[in-house]
Amino acid sequence: MLNRIADSLWLVRVCKTLETFLAMKGRLRVGGEELRSLRFRSLKHPIVYRPGTTDISVAWELFRGSEYAVRGSWPFRTVLDCGANVGMFLAWLMSTTQLEHYVGVEADQASFEILERQIRSLKVGFQYSLVRAAVWESDGEVHFDTTGPSWGHHVVQSGSVTVVAKTVKSILTDCGVEQCDLLKLDIEGGELTVLPTIDQWSQNVRAIVAELHGGLDFPWFSKIVTAAGYRAYPAGRLFRSHPGALRGDAIAQFRHAGLTA
Repeated sequence: MLNRIADSLWLVRVCKTLETFLAMKGRLRVGGEELRSLRFRSLKHPIVYRPGTTDISVAWELFRGSEYAVRGSWPFRTVLDCGANVGMFLAWLMSTTQLEHYVGVEADQASFEILERQIRSLKVGFQYSLVRAAVWESDGEVHFDTTGPSWGHHVVQSGSVTVVAKTVKSILTDCGVEQCDLLKLDIEGGELTVLPTIDQWSQNVRAIVAELHGGLDFPWFSKIVTAAGYRAYPAGRLFRSHPGALRGDAIAQFRHAGLTA
């Protein structure tokens, strides 16, 4: 009961419109597949979302749960968002910090099209690059499972849908990013394949935050990133809800910017 009251009071503070309040509470009755808008006080422009999908729950996790919040001010200006989905993380970033370059990577076609709409809706004024591809260990093509909620679509061994696959290094190179402040990795089990390629791109990525799936845990994450010259932090130490890592030569830089890990 207390949590529900606290959530409602939070919504009163952050929502610009009654429609946003009702949508976040799950009480907005809309039909069809038309995109709707969330309007938060922390953003000048609306966030687009799909009624009847998990977009609202993702908004709760990001804006209320602050799952990617860091200990200190947000110091990451260049972000590679692997598993961008429809751009909710981008919207949260824009409510949190001043970005210089955002790279959003999403393999699912429907989600990617909404990600493009999200860019226009938020009226992004900084540099951005959107890549429709699956992040993988090598460039080429992979099979992709599109069943279930869009955030859960992932690479599989075989299937009828194929998508372009790109490595982290290729994405950064193609987008003209020599030094990326933060790699956000949320690719529904693909971390098992992509993180071990870290030696290919460690010199280009200063920090990592990863949402681990399929039984992967912090000791596994820590072993890989530590061997590549990063310092690993469990969930809650650097990022609120996910394990993270800072490259050794970047720790002092981020501390100077206000990061207290």
